[in-house]
Amino acid sequence: MVDPITLRRYLYRALFLFICAVLIFLKLLPLTTEPRSIPGPDLLFCLTAVWIMRRPRWAPVGLIVLVHLLADLLFMRPVGLWPALALLGYEFMRRQAEGSTELSPLAEIALAGIAFTAIVTANALFLTIVGVQHPGVFAAVLHVLVTLLAYPFVMAFCVFVLRVRRRRPSELDGSVVA
Repeated sequence: MVDPITLRRYLYRALFLFICAVLIFLKLLPLTTEPRSIPGPDLLFCLTAVWIMRRPRWAPVGLIVLVHLLADLLFMRPVGLWPALALLGYEFMRRQAEGSTELSPLAEIALAGIAFTAIVTANALFLTIVGVQHPGVFAAVLHVLVTLLAYPFVMAFCVFVLRVRRRRPSELDGSVVA
């Protein structure tokens, strides 16, 4: 018989993978042929950040790297750069939120904002160093701002609809691993 905690963990991993696949698919859809003046939010980052800070075991490193590598291939970005930088940001957020049951929503948004800003900045710097064309500073700042505006909505969706909540204090002592 399968342990209910393990079953729940794998079901949420499958749900995470499914939602990421839907987000990638929706971003690939040609909804308009005109160029946008405001970039869309990075919902994949927002979703992963919420899951990392609330239930880190439900989004393991291998799954995160797989999803981001697939996104790199499909979005025709330099393969491996964004997943490597994002993984550093996610691990920073995981360490900051580790063991905490009382991280306020504002602190969580600020932590995600700091991490995302660092990732976008490092990505732009690396692309500049190797001579790859990338959007300008203004586009990068807009991308960060739009993503930070979308983060609370993704967080609310994950908490209230998907029930991705923080671990209770009884689950932090190691007796129950979820």
